[in-house]
Amino acid sequence: MLNYSKLTTGLRENLLAVLIGSCSRDKLNMLIAACHALARSFLASKSSAGTLCGATGLSTSDLAYDCIAELFQQDVSGRYLQLEAYFGGIPLATVRDDELLAHTRRLVFSKVNQGIFRLCAETDPSMAKILRNIKIAVGSLKSFAEIERFGEPCLAPALCDTLQEYPMYSLDELKTQFIPQTTSREYIPDLLAKLSLFLQERNDRCRIVPVVSVGHLFRAVYTSRHIEYTDIIEAQDHSMEKDVSEIISTACMEISKKTSKKYVGSRKVSDEVFQKYFDVIERELLEKYIGENGDNHSFYEGLKTYIPTLEKQEYLSTHRNRLEYLYKLSEKESLKRLIKL
Repeated sequence: MLNYSKLTTGLRENLLAVLIGSCSRDKLNMLIAACHALARSFLASKSSAGTLCGATGLSTSDLAYDCIAELFQQDVSGRYLQLEAYFGGIPLATVRDDELLAHTRRLVFSKVNQGIFRLCAETDPSMAKILRNIKIAVGSLKSFAEIERFGEPCLAPALCDTLQEYPMYSLDELKTQFIPQTTSREYIPDLLAKLSLFLQERNDRCRIVPVVSVGHLFRAVYTSRHIEYTDIIEAQDHSMEKDVSEIISTACMEISKKTSKKYVGSRKVSDEVFQKYFDVIERELLEKYIGENGDNHSFYEGLKTYIPTLEKQEYLSTHRNRLEYLYKLSEKESLKRLIKL
């Protein structure tokens, strides 16, 4: 079992050294080792629960390194942009050791979950499609609330008590009790509706379910009666992706038109940069609602793709507030349209 108290040793010092650019190889290796220990422990728990996708050919240790590798990628000037973006909003000098470890654990667990989604896409395409369709359906129907529990993306029935103080369902329990209530011919939105009712019927169990577990449960619904679920998922996948992509694109164009006068007309921003804002926004919304990584955007990195010379300080002082505000407007408009899907 992972000894979390040991991981706090030197964590603050090593993080500060990495972020200010005065990190020795030893300090960097210690930080990587702490993140790897967190990732390996989380992956081990998922493996024992049977919610890892497919066979990777990698050990838990190697997979943990693969999941956290992106955190330690450097730009051309040697900066660790993802670590800077995440810890830049945390008062590292004053935050308590246990809180700092909690922040670090949340970041690492998020990267592990993204790695699992990527793993599904690479080694288990049908599961990846199920998970993607779950994400699309949840975003459009709003029958579930998306929440994070211990760094893991989860779902809970909307507008009801989550009963998080009670024990959670295991995947095997869900399969045993939920599958008999289905026909195996339902599309994902229908299964989500039935799952929401199922979870609300019990008052002695936690109503929060990990997204990956929901994916495994829904595939088990189809395979339990030897249904060719790939045909069902493929048919739904193509139609939903196309519809969602078109809705997001249209919503972004609508918000661009509505806000152009405020920003471009008043010369607060050039038309060229304004259009780049919406290139970033549309790409991030598509990734969130259709891609594998979920809500994991970095607007700075996204805008830097279109403006390679953009420095972090310029982004923070000039572009950040505008881009985040326009993103919120575009997402709100997209969801309004998705509900009618």
